[in-house]
Parts: sequence; C-alpha cells; structure tokens
Amino acid sequence: MTVGRFRYALVPILLAVGCAAAYLLQPRSHRPNGGTWLGMTLGSIAAVLILILMGYGIRRRVFRARAGNATRWLSIHVYLGLCTVIVASLHCGFQFGRNIHTVTYALMCLVVASGCWGVYAYMRYPSLLARVRANSSRDQLLRQLADFDRQAVSLATPLNAALRDLVIDAIRRTRVGGGLWTQLRARDESALMLAPPLHPGPASLVRNEGQRTFIDVLARQHAVGGSPETRETLERLLKLAGNKAVVQRKLQRDLQLQGLMQFWLYLHLPLSFGLLIALAVHIFSVFFYR
Repeated sequence: MTVGRFRYALVPILLAVGCAAAYLLQPRSHRPNGGTWLGMTLGSIAAVLILILMGYGIRRRVFRARAGNATRWLSIHVYLGLCTVIVASLHCGFQFGRNIHTVTYALMCLVVASGCWGVYAYMRYPSLLARVRANSSRDQLLRQLADFDRQAVSLATPLNAALRDLVIDAIRRTRVGGGLWTQLRARDESALMLAPPLHPGPASLVRNEGQRTFIDVLARQHAVGGSPETRETLERLLKLAGNKAVVQRKLQRDLQLQGLMQFWLYLHLPLSFGLLIALAVHIFSVFFYR
C-alpha cells in the first residue's frame, strides 16, 4: 500500500537526484550560478517542469479527468512541484538578490507551498466536515435552525411584549457565515438589542455569540419568577436557544472548513499566473540583457 502511494514519486526523485549529482560534481573552481552551462540546463529543466505543472491545472479543469486519473495526476503534480523547487535552487546556485530572478524563485516556492496546502486541505477537511455535520447536510442544518426560530416565535406569542421583541430580535440578528475572513475564523457575529425593562439603562446593541446573551436574559427572567405557564415557556425557550446555538456552531465550523478547502485556490491560481509572467520576464532578461 505504501509503495503504491509513493510510486509516482520515483521519477521526480530520480530527476532531483540526477540534477543534484551533476551540481555537486561540477568543478569547484567556478562558483555555481545560473549563467553556466549546467545552470542554464537546470534552468531549462525547471522551466519545463513549471509548464508541465501549469498544464495539470488546465487538464484538470478543461478535460475533467475521472477520479482515478485525477488522483494519479495530483500525486505526480505534488512530487514534480517539490522536484521543481530543488532543480530551481540548483539552477541559481542558491544565490539570491533584489532582482527578477529571485522574485521568480520566490513565486515558485509560494506556488508549490500553496499547492501542498491544498492537497493537505482536501485530504484532511472532508472527514472533519462529515464529523461536524454528524450525518446531516448543510441544508438540513439550516432547516433545523429555521425550525428552531419558528418554534421560538410560536412559544413567545403569549409572553409580554418585551420578551416577544427580544425573541424576534435575537432571531433577526443571528448571523451565520459572513465575509470570507469571518468564515475562515468561524466567528459568530450575532447581536442582540437590549432595552428596558429587560436591561437597565438605555437600549444598547450587544454581542450574542453562541446565543449566550439571549440565554442569559431568559435565565434571569426565569429566575425572577412569574406564573407557572410563563416559567414553563421560558424553560422551553432556553432549551431551544441551547439547541440553536449547537446547530449554529456546526454551521460556522462547516463554513470554516469549506472555506479553508477553497481559500488556497484564491492564492494558488493568481500566484501560478504571476509565476508564469515572472518566468517569462526572467528568461527574456537572461537572453537579451546578459
């Protein structure tokens, strides 16, 4: 099983070892750099590898290979990417400066690193998503949330106006998701408007992360007392609020994991095209401004 998993690494490993051997065997009298015949050869190999890696992305999206083929090509893609870093490092002789050559090298390293992160994300996060959802889809979790809200509105009908408004406001200001940064942090930006007589002082908008503020207010009202019917209603509202907080947290985590699985593409693709442009400038500068 282990051999099968790493069989696609054989060719990249042999290529990297061969390039490293050629680099180490060159005469020490000449400082290694990209301008020597070996440096030019290694640079050409690295450029071809970059074009092959870019071709994988085009193949993957245009031709939509079957799952088995996609897995095979992804393995080759990852190993060739790591091999490219080694070959490019040997090409430049580990010499860096403030120039387009170093910019190209840095972009290549960022592309490979973001690609490795993407592979990790697609290997790790789907199982976490399944665990978070607990055999429920995102649509089912959203329907549960909506059902809790409908039950809360129905329960609040016989309560006084202040409590009814509180329940409705908590529902209206519940937030799931949000902007990209909010999703990636799984931050709950729900809020709640507190006003007299349920809150001393002037009306104020406060955070209601995890329905905590809403639950605290209901718990205080339950402790104050009232008729048995009111207390029973508040108990049921408290239970609903707790269940809603659990489902809401699942949805926030679901969106976070989904965002992490996709976010790398927002880095990987622009960096890849930036690398192509930098590579073209790099090659042009080498041949026309030597």
